[in-house]
Amino acid sequence: MKFFTNKKVFTEMISYALVGTVNFLVDFSIVNILMYLFKIYSGKFLALFNIISFFAYSTTGYFLNRAFTFKSHNSSYVKYVTVLGISMLADSLILSTLTLYNIFNINKILWANIVKLFSFMVTGTACFIINKFIIFKE
Repeated sequence: MKFFTNKKVFTEMISYALVGTVNFLVDFSIVNILMYLFKIYSGKFLALFNIISFFAYSTTGYFLNRAFTFKSHNSSYVKYVTVLGISMLADSLILSTLTLYNIFNINKILWANIVKLFSFMVTGTACFIINKFIIFKE
């Protein structure tokens, strides 16, 4: 429980969330542009769109987290991208699977974006813990 009451950790979590918001906007924008251009809103091609957006948001996130969140100069870009790559695969699996099951029968574009937000939040939480204790450890 001490982990969540530590001021430094709390500040890192807030900063990570802000960087995550920037990453999400980059990711969300690229995926939506690709959905619009190709008129594909569900299934395995969303995983491909996710992989394309991954390259943009992973690079942005690494430099922002290194400079502002964890203030680390000893971190490894390769390790960071590996963690994010695994996260992106999980995110792509969630996205490509859940978009096939529009249980609320809402607009397919809205459903794809709701699933995208959900998958990003789930994988983002796991990434914070891994980045905090492995990639950017002091």
